[in-house]
Amino acid sequence: MNKICKLVVTSLFLLNTSAYAEQAAVSVKQIGASFLEAPPGREKNLVPMGSMNAQEKVETHLIATFKNRLITDMPFFSNDSKVSAIAILSDKSTVELGPAEVSSFRKVSEDRKRTLISVSVSRLPDKPVAGIRFSGSVKVQVAISEVRKTAKFEAKVGSRPELGIGQISVAVLDANSFTLSGGEALERISAIKITKADGSTLTGQRGALSRQGETGGVRVQTQWTFPGPVSSGKLDITMYDALETVDVPVSVVVAKPY
Repeated sequence: MNKICKLVVTSLFLLNTSAYAEQAAVSVKQIGASFLEAPPGREKNLVPMGSMNAQEKVETHLIATFKNRLITDMPFFSNDSKVSAIAILSDKSTVELGPAEVSSFRKVSEDRKRTLISVSVSRLPDKPVAGIRFSGSVKVQVAISEVRKTAKFEAKVGSRPELGIGQISVAVLDANSFTLSGGEALERISAIKITKADGSTLTGQRGALSRQGETGGVRVQTQWTFPGPVSSGKLDITMYDALETVDVPVSVVVAKPY
C-alpha cells in the first residue's frame, strides 16, 4: 500500500513538474531610448526634425526573447497591454503620467523567437524631470509549435481544399494571388506553399486579412500572394498550434541623458 501511495505521489510530482516546464519562458532586454523635451516657450519652429511634430516624447525599445515558444505573426485583435508611465522629478518625487503608448505592430525575428516592443509617453510635467519609469506588461501571442497539413488544390473560385480545419473555400482568385474564406483557423496559418504538377513550388506571402462576427460565428478571409501565376496542384499549409497569450513584463527607467 505504501509503495502505491509513493508511486501516486511521484506521478503527481512529475506531472506538476512537466506542466511547470511547459510554461512560457521569456526574457526582456532594453536596447535603446530617446528623450525629447518641449523647446523653450513650446515654440513650434524649434521642434526637432523627425520628431513628427511631437513637443515632448520619451520612448524606449525592448527585445522580448522566448526560449520555448514561437511568436506568431498573425493579427492580434486584443489591445489589453497595460504599461504606465511615471515621471521621476529632480527632487526625487514622482508624478503619474497615466497609460503609456505601446507599439501595435511589432517586428519579429526570422526565427520568431524575439520581438521588438516599443513604449512611449508624449507628455511631461511642467517641472524639472530626471527620468521616466515604464512599468506593466505587454501581451504577446505565441504558439507552442506548428503543424503541417496538405490537400489537393484546384485553382478556381469556389473550390474547397480539404485541409481538416473546417469548411474553407477559394473566395477570390487573381493571377498571382488567392483569398481563402472560412473560420478562425485561417488566422493561424503561418505559411502556404503550392506544389505544381511539374514539381516546382510557389511560396505565398501573407496579404490582407479581414475578420467579421464574434466568437462562435467568425468569418475570416485571408489573402496570399505568390511569385508566379497560381495553378492547381498540392496545397501545403503550416499552422500555429496551441496558441496562448503571454504577459511580457515591462519595468525600465529612461533617465534624462543631459
